[in-house]
Amino acid sequence: MINCENLVKIYKTGEIEVVALQGLDLTVEDGELMAIIGNSGSGKSTLLNMLGGLDVPSAGKLTVDGKNLLAFTPKQMMEYRRSTVGFVWQNPARNLIPYLTAQQNVEMPLSISKADPAKMPPLPGPDGSSISCKNAKERASALLDLVGLSHRKNSRLTELSGGEQQRVAIAIALAGNPRLLLADEPTGAVDSKTTKELLRLFQKLNQQLGITIVIVTHDRLVSSFVSRAVMIRDGRTSSEFIRRKLSLENIGSLSEDSEEEPPEVEERTVVDRTGRVQLPKEYLEALGITGRETMLTHLEEGRIVLTPIPKENAEEKDTDVKTGADAS
Repeated sequence: MINCENLVKIYKTGEIEVVALQGLDLTVEDGELMAIIGNSGSGKSTLLNMLGGLDVPSAGKLTVDGKNLLAFTPKQMMEYRRSTVGFVWQNPARNLIPYLTAQQNVEMPLSISKADPAKMPPLPGPDGSSISCKNAKERASALLDLVGLSHRKNSRLTELSGGEQQRVAIAIALAGNPRLLLADEPTGAVDSKTTKELLRLFQKLNQQLGITIVIVTHDRLVSSFVSRAVMIRDGRTSSEFIRRKLSLENIGSLSEDSEEEPPEVEERTVVDRTGRVQLPKEYLEALGITGRETMLTHLEEGRIVLTPIPKENAEEKDTDVKTGADAS
């Protein structure tokens, strides 16, 4: 579904240049539920904007659903944003029109795009049946049922809780039957209980609709609710978190009210095409590595072993190098 190769993004303000992405590589499979995790300034939101067609890279390759986004005309990009990708923002108000009801909000993108719900695939009903929608009103109603808000269809923004607003926002993002759903910090404005409920909703949508979902967040808890999470540091992919113990189907079956914690994940370090690797910050701190330092590297029984050089040895090596240089 997504293929990023050596993506670079440089923002220029006057004479100042800020490098947001530094040769980022990423592949996301069709139908995958995954997260992109990183601290503020790591480049994750920049990447999301590129995947959504809201920004373009300075260099590299970017394809989504087999489409080369760098070759798009403005008209093609508009159509891509309208039909291929759906957005869920951190602030639900960015998705919702406050003076409209939940039902009317979901109908709105269908009315603007003039899409024909009758030609869209059926939606799963609450009893496991398939619901074929003939018009925008029926599809909006079915989508609100799907996100668990059938009882709030006629409520306006001020009458909904933060979690309910975000569910409406998700229904709006799904209105045009997108192939890719992008969520930017979707749990950033809700409490921990609502966070788990929303993440389980994303699991449900991924399983029932087969839609590819990418969640961008700074919260590592999200990595326990997705099949794969990619950590971005300094504009590059540095680690992957892979869920273990339970399959996606098993954890997805947990009830909304369940207090059971999600399974643990294991962290895997990413080695890019040029052999670069970023070690986790906590590992470096445990070894007392705070800046640019050389390390001994060797193969040992099928493993790559990195060993810090003792300070006295490092000083001797520096002296030897300088002496050799002076002699030459």
